[in-house]
This record gives sequence, C-alpha cells and structure tokens, in this order.
Amino acid sequence: MAVSNIDQFNEITGLVLAELYAKFPVPKSLIPEKFVEPATRWCDFMCADIPSEDAEFFIATVRWLESSGYLTFKDCTQYYAQDVVLTAAGLEVLKASPSSLDKGPSFGQSITNAAKEGGKETLRATVSELLGLGARVLGPAIGLS
Repeated sequence: MAVSNIDQFNEITGLVLAELYAKFPVPKSLIPEKFVEPATRWCDFMCADIPSEDAEFFIATVRWLESSGYLTFKDCTQYYAQDVVLTAAGLEVLKASPSSLDKGPSFGQSITNAAKEGGKETLRATVSELLGLGARVLGPAIGLS
C-alpha cells in the first residue's frame, strides 16, 4: 500500500526534528540521502543523476518547516539544506509533552526514540500531535490566528 503524502510528510518531519533536537544548538546540514531512498534518479536529458521525487518532497518538507517557524537554515537547494537549526519556538514545541502522557517524555524525546527504533506509525502519530500543538504555539508568530 502506498504511503500518503501526509504520512510521508509526518515521517520526514519526525526524522528531521529528531536529528535537529539531538544536535541542538549545533547547526546541521541535511541531505536527502539520509532521509529518503532513492534520493536521485537518472535523467537522460541531463545525462546525470537528479533529485528523485522523494528527495524533492524532502526538500519541500524542510522548506515548509522553515516557513512555519520550526527551524531556520542558511541555504536550501534541491540537493541539501545547510546549517539547519531549530528555532526557539521549534525547540519549545519539542520540549512539550504529548497530551496523552502525564509527565512522560517530551515530543523531542518521543520522536527521537521512535526514529531510532524505526517505529514509523508511532513517529507519524507523535508528529501529527506535535504539529497540532505547534499550530497553536507558532501560528500567531507567523501571522495565523
């Protein structure tokens, strides 16, 4: 069964945020090859490998996370995102705990654990809840009410 674009988005978002949370506050460059397969495809017209649809989706996800206030980067091309780091607001959302847990692990800890253990469903569900909280926290900061 094909993965929906929302599930794919939640999975990539979880992996990216887990990576940045683990390295915070050190900026990290992100390349699609670490997050999606295949990251390239052969183009006969260009006679070269170019980003795959999954790599394009990865970069679009990183750009969306930046425009929504979760992270910032120095540069983002179709091949990489350079010097990516969580924003203060993104860090605050990751430090919050899911509503289903009373004094349990934070979103950051939960997605980091799910990313390490390969629990895609847990990762997707946790990211979905995190984005809901993020919309309430970050919405006013980016002009949404």
